[in-house]
Amino acid sequence: MPTVDVEENIKQLRVNIEKMTQEVFKLQGMLQTFEGFQKGGLKTIDLPNDPNQEEELESVQEKPE
Repeated sequence: MPTVDVEENIKQLRVNIEKMTQEVFKLQGMLQTFEGFQKGGLKTIDLPNDPNQEEELESVQEKPE
């Protein structure tokens, strides 16, 4: 017969709620930021690079002294 560990489920649910709460706070902050942009008159934001495109990073090595 299958069993369910009640205490473990409670712990996991609390962890999940905490994670979701942090995500909600993050989304609220982003929303406030964009609403501030809108109130400031912004309609679009020009980005220097496509955020979906991976940037090729060059290796930089310093000369040892």
